[in-house]
Order: sequence, then structure tokens, then C-alpha cells
Amino acid sequence: MLEDIKARAYDILNIKDTDDPITVIVNYFLIILIIINIAAFFAMTFENVEVRYSLFFSMLETFSIAVFTIEYILRIWVCDMDNEYKGQVTGRLKYATTNVLAISDLLAILPFYIPMIGSFDLIFLRALRLFRLFRILKLARYSNSLDIIERVIIRQKEYLILTFAIELVLLLISSGIMYYLEHDAQPQRFATIFDAMLWDLKAMTGAGNVDIYPVTPEGRLLGAILSFIGIIVAALPIGIIAAGLEMEMQDGRREDKLDRIRRAIKHDHPDEKRQ
Repeated sequence: MLEDIKARAYDILNIKDTDDPITVIVNYFLIILIIINIAAFFAMTFENVEVRYSLFFSMLETFSIAVFTIEYILRIWVCDMDNEYKGQVTGRLKYATTNVLAISDLLAILPFYIPMIGSFDLIFLRALRLFRLFRILKLARYSNSLDIIERVIIRQKEYLILTFAIELVLLLISSGIMYYLEHDAQPQRFATIFDAMLWDLKAMTGAGNVDIYPVTPEGRLLGAILSFIGIIVAALPIGIIAAGLEMEMQDGRREDKLDRIRRAIKHDHPDEKRQ
């Protein structure tokens, strides 16, 4: 009996049967609740709205935490039905610590429970509120597009890590050079290498800074080079992700073609299917 309930919960939470009305109701309910929570998070940044509807926001948070906590516990309970997470203890630990969506589920409810452990200062408690934004990641379960992006990032992670490593090396080298070029001319604005690093980061990302800029000819030349490098730096990860998306789309088309061939074979040879 318990195993049947567990299997049923697994099917509902993992959307195994989209024609089942209970599965549809449960998952649409969770999707709507997540969207309402994200909307409430942004609405609460308006002080007059937060004060006026504080009771509503408090009730919504309590209700949402109850629902998301039950959902998280159920997901931990049924995860060992997946072959990847076999094992009552080890499988659940692996799921809770390695599955991206499981981690986002935990981060989504942590802000409510951490203050219960002890007393924390106001700044820390306000920072915890940012964790509520992790609830938007829960929508990845209900979106094929987000699932594809996750697969692309995992598939291309080596190239992305290599790209960011190259960017970090360029940032460190250019920061050192900029510091020595501008420190004597602007000791207050380029007081440390970290000030130079912050300026270089803004130059490479295109954010810019109208108040701080190089004044030496060499520094201006380096700044121009960094701005040009910033275009390449921004293009590299985008190109890698675009290539990954193209490979995923090709894999999807290949899988669809194989499915059509399998269905055609089963349709043309019904006796083989019965055997």
C-alpha cells in the first residue's frame, strides 16, 4: 500500500502522466504558486505596498513555505525510485546534494527556517530574503526550454569553465598593468590593485565608469584595448552556449526521427510487437 502511494507521488511530482487530471492540477497549482511568490517578492520592494498588505504577504509566505516544504520532503522520499538515486540513505543524500533542482528547492525554503535556529542581525535577515528568488528555478521542472538550457550548460561546462578561466587571467594581468600605469597619476582612484581590477571589470563588461578613467596615455591605450577585449569576452560564452543549443536541437531531431522509425516498424510488424 505504502509503495503504491510512493509510486503515485513519484509519478505526480515528476509529471510522468500529463493526461492524469491529478498530475495536471498539482503541477499547475505549484506553477501558479511559484509565480505568485515571485510577483509578491518584487511587490514587497515597494515600501507602501509591503506595509499596506503585510498581513497578506505574511499569510502567503506561511502557506507557500508549508506547500514547498511538503513538496521537498515528498521529493526526497520518492527520489530513490529513480535509478540514478538508488539507496534509502545514499541515494537521497546524492539527490539532495547534487541535483540542481533539489538544491534550489532547499534554498527556496531556507529563509523561513534559518531565523528559528538563533538570533541574527537585520542585514543578514534581509539578505536571506534574496533566497526567495530561488523559487523561480522551481519553474525549470515545468519548462522544456529551461531543461534544454540546463543540459546545454552541463554539456558545455568544460568550455565555459575554460572561457571564464581565460577571462580571469586577462583580468588579473590587465589589473596589474593598469595599477602600475595609473597609481602615480591617480593615487586616490587607483589606490590598490583591487581598485584597478574593479575598473578593468567594468571596462571588460561594458558597464563603464564616468567618474574614474585613465589619464595617462598608456592607461588610455590599455583601456581602449580592454573595451575591445570586452566585446570578445561577452561573445565567447554566448557562442559556446549557441553551439550547445544547436547540438541539443540536432539530438532532439535525431531522437524524433528514431521514434518515428520505431513506430513505423511496430505498425508494419504488429506480430513482432506481440512476441
